[in-house]
Amino acid sequence: MRTSKTLLSSSFLCGVALWLLQSCSGAGTQSDFQELPEAGWPLKAPVRFSLSVKDSLSDQSLWIALRHDQDYPFSNIFLITTLGHPNGSVITDTLSYDLAAADGQWLGSGNGIITHQLPFKKGVRFDSAKPYELSIYQAVRSLGSAEGMAILPGVLSVGYVVEKETSKSN
Repeated sequence: MRTSKTLLSSSFLCGVALWLLQSCSGAGTQSDFQELPEAGWPLKAPVRFSLSVKDSLSDQSLWIALRHDQDYPFSNIFLITTLGHPNGSVITDTLSYDLAAADGQWLGSGNGIITHQLPFKKGVRFDSAKPYELSIYQAVRSLGSAEGMAILPGVLSVGYVVEKETSKSN
């Protein structure tokens, strides 16, 4: 169980990390995070975002950002995403990401609170200035279980990052 001092410290570190991410990001980059309940991420509780990307001419990369603590019990995570276009079409993806190497070392950055920037979509062109709706669900199951975990512990926040792709010259 987290103490109030640990929770305050974790919240402060999350705030600093978000500030650093935003201040270090280049022009055309946007991001947002949502904190999750202290008990964990409920199975049927999506994290929802409204994305308004103003640059409709450039290709963009869309990343899922995930922050967890040392209490996260798995080396990977399964996510289900829906990306709703303003015209009403919806793209649903089931995603699997490794969060730790075979030796147990976290692949993300940070000590105590681990931050991962997970590739989601590359070469996306947001052709409408109206908002797109992104929903992210956790779909983690314990080994041998057909049902997803009712509460996924250790995940502190979930977010997204959209950044303009840079062209590479050969």
